[in-house]
Amino acid sequence: MSPWPPAPRATQARPGLPPDVLVDLDRSDPCMVVPDPEGPGRHGLLNAMAADWTVAIGPAVAVGEAGLSLRLARDALALARRGVLDGRRIIRVSDHLATLMIFQDESLIQIMGRARLEPLLALRPAQRDRLAETLLAWLQSGNATEVAARLHIHPQTVRYRLRQATELFADQLGTSGDRFELEVVLRARAAGLTPAPG
Repeated sequence: MSPWPPAPRATQARPGLPPDVLVDLDRSDPCMVVPDPEGPGRHGLLNAMAADWTVAIGPAVAVGEAGLSLRLARDALALARRGVLDGRRIIRVSDHLATLMIFQDESLIQIMGRARLEPLLALRPAQRDRLAETLLAWLQSGNATEVAARLHIHPQTVRYRLRQATELFADQLGTSGDRFELEVVLRARAAGLTPAPG
């Protein structure tokens, strides 16, 4: 677990911690090792920490992978600083693994995005955003009614946008691999990494 931003050292207060929690709040990037973060009493501890800091909780792992969990928590905090992840609460890394994966190699995503999202360039910026949002929601659910409920728009509007998307992206919707890549770059675009101009 890694909190951000660190409080000024003079005002840092060490919370009452159970003996199995390892903590270093004096570092420039304070961190804690919390065994069984979902266990009894842990939510109160984590909520108390989140009152002063944005807290990222890495995935629960075996002891030998603690470094990986800490690195993922730090990566999540870096994305929160950029506004990609919501930094106003506890960030559970396990809920954002796909976003972390997308942002591991931003240059690759940008190259893939330029190729995959080129059809959007034919649209005005507002149309581009609406169509990208609708297409991503459809790729994630596959159901126009669910998309309409999720985006708070009429199902007929969803169907109209999906017809437009099918015309623009026909060659990218044929295989599961193509749809997967399209979903990845649309997710990256929605998360603030804009792989295509506009």
